[in-house]
Amino acid sequence: MSIISQFTAGPNRVEMLIDFLKTNKNKYTKKDLENIFSPQSGSVFKEVFKVVEMLNLLTLKEDLVFHNIENKKQSTIQTIKNALFNIDYIKDDNFNLSLAWLLVQHPKEMISFKDNVGNRLLKDLTEQVSDIELTNTANFQHFIYWCEYLGFVNKIAMSGEIFINPDPTIAIKEELKVNFKKNITLTIKDFLIKLSANLPVLEYGYVREKIEPMLRDGLVLPIDTLSYSTSLAILRLEQQNIIALESKSDADIITLQDGINNRRISHIRYLGQ
Repeated sequence: MSIISQFTAGPNRVEMLIDFLKTNKNKYTKKDLENIFSPQSGSVFKEVFKVVEMLNLLTLKEDLVFHNIENKKQSTIQTIKNALFNIDYIKDDNFNLSLAWLLVQHPKEMISFKDNVGNRLLKDLTEQVSDIELTNTANFQHFIYWCEYLGFVNKIAMSGEIFINPDPTIAIKEELKVNFKKNITLTIKDFLIKLSANLPVLEYGYVREKIEPMLRDGLVLPIDTLSYSTSLAILRLEQQNIIALESKSDADIITLQDGINNRRISHIRYLGQ
């Protein structure tokens, strides 16, 4: 079971508990925290506490609750993202596999926010994934709230209905700001390897590489071709003058898809924000 099934533990509530633990110097038991955060509904607090515990961001010592955050100056969203994608202690990668699946979807195959995508996910995978949680609309919508919070999804309103657009632009933009140096040119492959070290649901990341062999025909891409969502994110960042793209004839090439004219890229330079 992952954060997908913890309906009342939305990103904002999880942030509040982490921020409180990170900044408060007093000592509290779990019951003390429940009385502070959710005196009328203990079940809400229990789910929030469970998610923070799943992320390995808190620990219990002699009934007292302590945070497990090494870098307290880091933004809370970055702390959550690092914990969620940390291969060393992640207990359940169900959320990550579901997100990696979402990011390989073709933009023309619109997904409604009201959909129950469980059957579609299982149809897209040639191997059985245990304990799939996107089995109903409520789970899917909660999953999308988290994807949107983490910067991997946009919602688009069209004809009175809301559709999901897989778009990691914000997640990549934030990763560039935190972990990339300005005006350093990298080969496109080195860039993607560095990017996916902390965003493993993208190409070359351990989650993406876990799910790619399971994909059905039609979702499998040619070698050295990026998914539509990653391609369009990179092209958007170029338009925003955050990165510069190059294509050198004597270098290895990776293809970006934009749905019209594919673009062949060999190098990327981060320009800053």
